[in-house]
Amino acid sequence: MRFVTRLHACIFATILFIAYFSWFQPSVEFQTRLQKVWKDHSHRVVVFGDDWSDVGEYRMAPPPKSTIRDKDPDRGGLWTETLCKELVCDWIDNFARSVPSNVEIATIGSLVDGAVYAKATTGKRNETLALFDFGAQVRQFLDFEKQKRLMPSRLLKHNEWTIFTVFFGIWDLLEYSALDRAEAVHAIDRSVEQLFHNLNFLAENVDGPPKVVIPQLVDVTYLPRFQMKKNDSAGGFAMDQHQKVFLWTYWNSAVSHAAATWSRGDIYMPDLNGIVMNLVRAKQLYAANVTDASGFGKQMPLFDEIEEPCLLSKMEDDDLQTADVKKCFDPTRHLFWDSMHLSGPAHQLIGQEAARLVRANSTINLREQTQGSATGRKSNKKERPAGFNLKFPPGY
Repeated sequence: MRFVTRLHACIFATILFIAYFSWFQPSVEFQTRLQKVWKDHSHRVVVFGDDWSDVGEYRMAPPPKSTIRDKDPDRGGLWTETLCKELVCDWIDNFARSVPSNVEIATIGSLVDGAVYAKATTGKRNETLALFDFGAQVRQFLDFEKQKRLMPSRLLKHNEWTIFTVFFGIWDLLEYSALDRAEAVHAIDRSVEQLFHNLNFLAENVDGPPKVVIPQLVDVTYLPRFQMKKNDSAGGFAMDQHQKVFLWTYWNSAVSHAAATWSRGDIYMPDLNGIVMNLVRAKQLYAANVTDASGFGKQMPLFDEIEEPCLLSKMEDDDLQTADVKKCFDPTRHLFWDSMHLSGPAHQLIGQEAARLVRANSTINLREQTQGSATGRKSNKKERPAGFNLKFPPGY
């Protein structure tokens, strides 16, 4: 009888022990999800951008189903989805737009500003359709917010916590790099000005200073879409690469400069190119059995294939909907999904880095925000125009 009593006592003590640590010391994710159930609030990520951010579900004016590209589950999630998961958000309000498929006219991905693109390329390129620039996406979001306010108050959650993501520039650079350098730089200047003009408009129409994630761009010359042209003409390839690298550097510098002086909210800027190049360097050093001072080269790299994409198309225009496409055996071991986009595991690293910056409140404009508070500047002041005056070394 004593044995049974002791056994019961041990079981009861074990149950108490588990209950104690489950209730009083839960994980951060468990705590957050528990709060979602019992508290009247919501967490969300609002997405603006192109096909690098578009999760395929739309809050306003969804594109026709026939023009939406099929989402291959082998690709994995996008960085915006990882960001939501890392921050344990309730949902994603997606306003980004991808390149449509099955349309008769030539199209490109979403740009910062369609009017800037139209003016810069007038008479220089064939008729090309550019849809849903940043301004259009912001207006759709604000219309969506107005409709939400018409809902009965009992159906709305209060104390809403929102992170905005803004990721444009890949398509802008690919288009503007075909222009003369002076024209391309002018188009980039105007694009960056419009990007922050729309951020100002957004800040004026939301509650409180917005928190915005704006990733820096990856070097577009490393994309398979560009590298596949290497055998066309050595001289032409080198000149084109030099032009694109210059404009990529200029774009990131211009956006970073404008972001560092923006005082209407918090801006977090993950270094997308740094993430990608670290993955490339890890593979190259490991293959050469070399270790650098930072330790790269010791561990098995995340990707076996850092140049060839998982999806190979024989079509020059990369229309993967109609082309003869060959898919790799293991997509998770490829850095690139197709000629224009990173694979799911690479997107996951970007989302994790963005979430780390948000959690640490590591903003690029912290000094500007602090000085603004100290001097009593109003958050709705007119931002000074972007006179970048960027300087580059000789040869650029």
